[in-house]
Amino acid sequence: MKTYVRRALFTVGGIALSAAVLTGTAAAGFATTMARDFSVTVPASHTIDRRPASPPEEGRIHVAVLLGAGGSVATDVMGPFDVFASSPRFDVRTVASTREPVALSGGLTVVPDSTFADYASGRLRLPDLLVVPAITDPAGSGEADLRSMIETAHRGGGIIMGVCAGARVLVETDVLRGKRATSFWSDIDGMRSSHPETVWVSGQRWVEDGEIITTAGVSSGIAASLHVVQKLAGVTEAERIADDIRYPHWEPHGATGIPVNTTSLDDYPYVLGATMPWGQPRYGLGLTPGVDEIDVAAAAELYGGAAFTAHITPVAETSTVTTKHGLRLLATPLDSAGRLDRLIVPGVTATSLAVKETPVFLPAAGATSGNTSFDPVLADIARTDGRHLAETAAKYIEYPLPTLPEESGFPTRIAILTGGALLVSVAAGFAPLAVARLRPSTMLVQGRRRDRQRR
Repeated sequence: MKTYVRRALFTVGGIALSAAVLTGTAAAGFATTMARDFSVTVPASHTIDRRPASPPEEGRIHVAVLLGAGGSVATDVMGPFDVFASSPRFDVRTVASTREPVALSGGLTVVPDSTFADYASGRLRLPDLLVVPAITDPAGSGEADLRSMIETAHRGGGIIMGVCAGARVLVETDVLRGKRATSFWSDIDGMRSSHPETVWVSGQRWVEDGEIITTAGVSSGIAASLHVVQKLAGVTEAERIADDIRYPHWEPHGATGIPVNTTSLDDYPYVLGATMPWGQPRYGLGLTPGVDEIDVAAAAELYGGAAFTAHITPVAETSTVTTKHGLRLLATPLDSAGRLDRLIVPGVTATSLAVKETPVFLPAAGATSGNTSFDPVLADIARTDGRHLAETAAKYIEYPLPTLPEESGFPTRIAILTGGALLVSVAAGFAPLAVARLRPSTMLVQGRRRDRQRR
């Protein structure tokens, strides 16, 4: 009986220890992924612009896109920025705690245009529209000024647009109290439980309640921004911008219903990709002057933050690149970028960017009649790492799945790492049991040797 109990205890302990080792490995991997995804790269040559922020032009709708001190989701920022800045009716700028560079997901680094102090001091008038992206620490003390600006803009009558998990920021203020709202699909059930003062709505691309607009996941911010353009600048202007960015998933006065996603076992590529970053190929994200913001965001978000297929390093011929509508991104100069496994250059069909013996992929050159930002990147992920991974990535940015190529790759790196992690965890968990079982045999052999020596 004692032997049976001892073995049962060792077995249960082994299972628990294996689970602990596997959980610790996953936690370490996730921390590595987040550190890479929201890394800030500041070239030595970069200097902070100390000049006072210029006021918005009179007669234009003033849009402020907030940036979190610890990092913001790239498409939540760059999608609305691109849409609103595409119209001469809007004056758009990014706003942060300081004008020091801050992180966007996918390894991007952006230089803010203005600061919260510019508004608090009255140097800049309050925005007519405030865009709130998902940020890394929505309730943190380091984001107190950001939350304060949201409340001030709301009291001043401005429209507040929370993109994706930007709703996590808004619930830390008073703007959603008593309102209908939505968010990234995997957050909604938790929001219903933790913030019942807000009526949470699933299955909508965006929800509008008075002067508050909230959107579903990541890419939904683009569609909601087009809706706001239609509302403030007219349907003709919204249609023009939609055609310009070739965004096919919005139409004037169209339905806002979308599929209600839920977490399932089929989401394993997302979980494994986020927790198994070791051995990732290193992709250079080639930035070129005048590149469209959504093109950059789609590549950075999908490869680096939704499919987790690569470690993204923004590279360019110079250390600062100004996008189509004036967003300033920092990059590593190509001549000091080191080894790259691939060079992804978004937004162009031909480029002079090149690294010796490094294959180059131009998403825009491979685009068909659909969207030229997200569709070709999802197709590339399907070819290199499998259709299922591309489908899961589209689900997690709530982007309508495009037609994917029949050719489907296989996530070899993830399969090997997952198998290795399981083997190591099991070995670590049951090593004490193996030692315990070997010990009596060893003691028996030693006892027999002592008996022989006595004889």
